[in-house]
Amino acid sequence: MKEIVANGSKMLSGENAFKLYDTYGFPLDLTMEILADDGIEVDEAKFHECMEVQRTTARKARKVSNYMGADATIYEEMDVNVSTKFDGYEKSELDSKVVYLTHSYEVEEEGDKKTFTEMVDTLSEGEFGSVITEVTPFYGTMGGQIGDTGVIKTANGEFVVQDTMHVSGSKIAMLGFMKSGSMNINEVVTLKVDTDRHALICNNHSATHLLQKALKIVLGDHVEQAGSFVSDERLRFDFTHNQAMTAEEIKKVEEIVNKEVQADLVVTTAVMSLEDAKKTGAMALFGEKYGESVRVVSMGDAEGAFSKELCGGTHVSHTAVIGSFKILSESGVESGVRRIEALTSKGTVKYYADLEAKLNEAAAIVKTDSSKLLDRLTALMEEVKTLNSENQKLKDQMAKSAAASAADNVVEVGDIKVLPMAVKGVDPNALRTLGDDYKSKLGKAVIIMASDLGEKVSLIVMASDDAVKSGVHAGNIIKTIAPIVGGGGGGRPNMAQAGGKDASKIEDALKAGVEAVKSQVQ
Repeated sequence: MKEIVANGSKMLSGENAFKLYDTYGFPLDLTMEILADDGIEVDEAKFHECMEVQRTTARKARKVSNYMGADATIYEEMDVNVSTKFDGYEKSELDSKVVYLTHSYEVEEEGDKKTFTEMVDTLSEGEFGSVITEVTPFYGTMGGQIGDTGVIKTANGEFVVQDTMHVSGSKIAMLGFMKSGSMNINEVVTLKVDTDRHALICNNHSATHLLQKALKIVLGDHVEQAGSFVSDERLRFDFTHNQAMTAEEIKKVEEIVNKEVQADLVVTTAVMSLEDAKKTGAMALFGEKYGESVRVVSMGDAEGAFSKELCGGTHVSHTAVIGSFKILSESGVESGVRRIEALTSKGTVKYYADLEAKLNEAAAIVKTDSSKLLDRLTALMEEVKTLNSENQKLKDQMAKSAAASAADNVVEVGDIKVLPMAVKGVDPNALRTLGDDYKSKLGKAVIIMASDLGEKVSLIVMASDDAVKSGVHAGNIIKTIAPIVGGGGGGRPNMAQAGGKDASKIEDALKAGVEAVKSQVQ
């Protein structure tokens, strides 16, 4: 994303999108969603082209792999019997042996930069790559939960972990760069997860479990999880429901989740067979494939737990740690699927701090303090309402004053009195009021009005009912005169209006209007 912004672009190449998918298991829809927050699009056509190349290209057994569309990635060349054990449910730091190292680098070929990755025995300072160990406390992106970050300490250096992914062969790759020193194959290293960030992820993840149960309570048992995304900053939860939630329903769901957070429910996990898990009433994701053993996460007393779900992610130890829960939005994703965006803990604190800052800023603008802002705004709205009313009266008076001498311009066409009238700065509403006044005064009449509003012209033609019976059609008159002032419009036989932009032609338009009346009643 930094590279895209630096280049002044708004598009992630299909090759890089495919690299994220093919090498790191990053789904295209997740990539698109994250980039969308910054207004960046993805070249989907090229992505699918790369996918097709992968399907049709023969596997190439080689040490160096260009994974910008190559069939075999570097991780697929590793021993399938070697896997990584995840030991991060209880631990955030441990020692383990390095089993694989990869080094990623760019090569410029014919003006294009291509990324290559190779398996190496050593990673040195400044080099980017990935580390695979026998055991890791780093959670790899999975099930909507984002991967952990942190550091890996070596005998003489430090590797910064920027992301963690599940890769081919049940391995977990920690991706990043050597900040200092070096790292070697078979070296025993110390892996340390960024516990502050991890804790925020756990807060948001555990909140999704409380949210799902709250949605079932408020909306009904038909609610099922349809997807989620959990990071350290926010949570997103997609669920099955066939209509938008009401403000009252959203408020009720929020209240239920916060009540369970404050109740400080104990969060426990148990590993059991899938059959036993189903017997406990634990909720499973529709269409998800589970192994023989599953983890059941319960929130609340074992017998009467508020929430019980099958889940492989990491969670808080008790719900009070979540702090608070705030729903930001509820929207539709597709037919029958809704989406909730929400915050917890530090995210909620920041949200309300930002809200308070805006509240204080608004209060300062209207010269009051935030506690009296509502009263001040209510008073200001009343003032605005009064001023608008007075302003309209003044406009009407100005219009009548400007048109006071207009009666001298009446042209008689048979027994019809035609009044062409030019005024300045009178809006359409005031023109209509003025037209009604003159129509009632003149009797059988046609009122043709033009107002110079500076950058635009307003035209209105009004005809009395008996004038209409004599053949007058206000709409057709407007169609005749509007083009003269550079505009267009239309309307009914008794009233029509139009807009224009050339005030210098107003007198010409009025004269044409009188002639149009003559032609209609001859």
